[in-house]
Amino acid sequence: MSKLNLTQSRWNDIKNNNSNADDQFIYAVKSTMIFCKPSCSAKLPVKENVTLYNDYNDAIVAGYRPCKKCNPTGHFTDKEEWCIQIKNYIIRHYHQPVSLEELANHCHGSLYHLSRVFKDLEGMTIMDYLHLVRTTEAKKLLADQTLDLNTIALAVGYKTASQFIKKFKLYFQLTPHKFRQQYTKL
Repeated sequence: MSKLNLTQSRWNDIKNNNSNADDQFIYAVKSTMIFCKPSCSAKLPVKENVTLYNDYNDAIVAGYRPCKKCNPTGHFTDKEEWCIQIKNYIIRHYHQPVSLEELANHCHGSLYHLSRVFKDLEGMTIMDYLHLVRTTEAKKLLADQTLDLNTIALAVGYKTASQFIKKFKLYFQLTPHKFRQQYTKL
């Protein structure tokens, strides 16, 4: 495995998306475990998280996966893998604010293409999936009678209880209060 030094010149190639450097090296980002061409238009990584390699095979051996935005291997990636990546991100971050732009950056893909692929394969939008995960997690929290709705709403990523109630009713045809009443009868 052949790592290269991150010189100022190479860092400038990455910062400036220099396509002339594409055949000279690839860079891998430790925080995302993704590798890219210097010309990649994805969000600029933190310099300390960057490792350089002569070619993409070295990055793969080191455990990195190819960027879906710049496609540094020249191979097309599996759409199902993309959906799994999106779902895993949502499952890990549902309790935080999640935006489509943030997901696109994380998955190294175009916002519109990601949304289209996800809807085609999953039958729902990315945001619908996020709300389904949040409301499903909320069902578990509703079992705890000591938690008020505002606390539950915040714990699963909603800014307000009213936003949470609206989404919960949409997905389960019951308000959280009615769901809690039925749950305690069981």
